[in-house]
Amino acid sequence: MKKFFNKILLLSAVIGLAANGFALSACGETDVGPHEHIYGGWTVISPATCSENGKRTHTCAVCHEAEEEEIPALGHDFDGGRETKAASCTQTGERTQTCRRCKTVITSDVSTSPHNWDAGTVLVKATCKEKGSMKLICKDCGTSQTVDLGYGPHDPVETKRVEAKCETAGSVSYRCSVCEETLPDVEIPKLGHRWKLGEHDVEPTCTTDGYRDRVCERCGTSEQQTIGKLGHELPEEYTIDKFPTFEDSGSKSQHCVRCGAHENVTEIPKLDANVPMEYEFRILRNNGNKLSDPSIVITVYDGEEQVAQSTPSTLVNGVFRYSLKPKAYTVRVTNLPEGYSAEESVTMEPGDPYCDLYVTAAPIAAPVPSGKRYSVGSVMHDFVLTESMTTNGKRYTLSGLLSEKKVVVLNFWATWCGPCQNEFPYLEMAYRTLANDIELLAIDQDARDTLDTVKQFATANGYSFPMAYDSVNRLQSMFGVTEIPATVVIDAEGVVCEFHNNPMTSQQQFISMITPYLAGSGRESRTATVSRHESALPTKRDLAD
Repeated sequence: MKKFFNKILLLSAVIGLAANGFALSACGETDVGPHEHIYGGWTVISPATCSENGKRTHTCAVCHEAEEEEIPALGHDFDGGRETKAASCTQTGERTQTCRRCKTVITSDVSTSPHNWDAGTVLVKATCKEKGSMKLICKDCGTSQTVDLGYGPHDPVETKRVEAKCETAGSVSYRCSVCEETLPDVEIPKLGHRWKLGEHDVEPTCTTDGYRDRVCERCGTSEQQTIGKLGHELPEEYTIDKFPTFEDSGSKSQHCVRCGAHENVTEIPKLDANVPMEYEFRILRNNGNKLSDPSIVITVYDGEEQVAQSTPSTLVNGVFRYSLKPKAYTVRVTNLPEGYSAEESVTMEPGDPYCDLYVTAAPIAAPVPSGKRYSVGSVMHDFVLTESMTTNGKRYTLSGLLSEKKVVVLNFWATWCGPCQNEFPYLEMAYRTLANDIELLAIDQDARDTLDTVKQFATANGYSFPMAYDSVNRLQSMFGVTEIPATVVIDAEGVVCEFHNNPMTSQQQFISMITPYLAGSGRESRTATVSRHESALPTKRDLAD
């Protein structure tokens, strides 16, 4: 019975103490027999402070034996402190800090500040013969010190000069006015010839050498510079010189793009009505460039029967190729981009493997759609620049400009743009050269500028081409201009032909970009150019092999 009671007592103690988180450790023999210590929670005897340890104890629930341990000191918790004595250049300062718990106060030194020296007074001027010195005084405490400036540089005086010539360097000799020492000579680089081209220059041709006479404006030296002959520049494509017929063979050759000489003349076999040949259908604009748009459809008819039609996969870069027997066909082009139109139909003759389908364009009279973007090949809507946007108070419309000029050039810029300012003189020279054929509008598109700013800029630099101020960037956004300067060329039919997004570096660069679009746009001139009876026809890819 006693053993049973002891077991019940021990089990109850263990359950109760375990529930309250008591610790277990070795414990000696008691009335209830051997067991491990079962400790209760800690009881603080003395709390720890910032500088002194504390104590705590806990007791075994079985044998009532107590155990003590130290609580480590907390350490001071000082605040950021405050300056109780300011430091200067002659004495240290003090900073006081207080412990947030025990209010213990400590004081620490603050380092002295540097002297606040004045600009100094020269006591002895440094020369190449004598060291200099300077006196400095602290503005705060009056402390002074003398600084060694060391020796000064020589004071050179020119004693002899030999002028540089075109092919020889010059020199200047010096001596020091203070110590009379002879100093090293300084070389003047040779000037190089300043050539002026002579009056009897002969340009090279494909088959003959050229030369240039030139004379130096400084020394009179003259020389003749030989320029080797150019050699023929032959395109990859052949030109049909004579179309084959059912009775006679034809011929083709490569035409030199410079002198027109015929090279590599090759016979084209006469036609066979039963042997198919590859035809090439090209969509051409007034300047001879191909119009490339995958939406365009070319359809070929034999009488009323459709025999071939282009698709986006077969119309490549404005050209549709198809194999047909040599005979007469009718060709129609449909589904042209907005702004373009074409003849209702074109008739092909037997044996002519090339069918040129000419398209024309005109500025679109409808308002510009929201978010419209133009790219090369796009036909423009009839934009307007109002009187309040231009430096000369004139109103400009695309249709109005093209009624008087062959090409319209838009240049996007800003007054702060260095590359824009660098290219403007070349733009001015090109404009004066082509003024009868082109209109140029320089459009400032920076909202930080004003119309008055643009006027002042144009007047100060003497530019004759009209300028405009488009603060809302209407035209700029239509072309997606993100960097300036940017130049856009629009031809006589309102088609965007060039988009140049880098600064121009010469007058000729502007002229070369514009002149290809100054030719007449009449259908008659184009028809004459491509007449199959002319001896020199436009370059056409050889498809007769």
